Amino acid sequence: EMIRVIRSARTQGEERGIIQRECADIRAQFRQGDNGERSHSLAKLLYVHMLGYPAHFGQ
Repeated sequence: EMIRVIRSARTQGEERGIIQRECADIRAQFRQGDNGERSHSLAKLLYVHMLGYPAHFGQ
């Protein structure tokens, strides 16, 4: 789902905004300690990192 949304962004600014919102959601999930979604969140972070955006908070 996230990949589809990012790829549908028309501008780089729109892409950056989508990624910032997703990263904020991932950080919130990490703070809650929800282990069920952790592997899915790490996969999202890997994709964000592959796009060249910072993902250091997932370490």
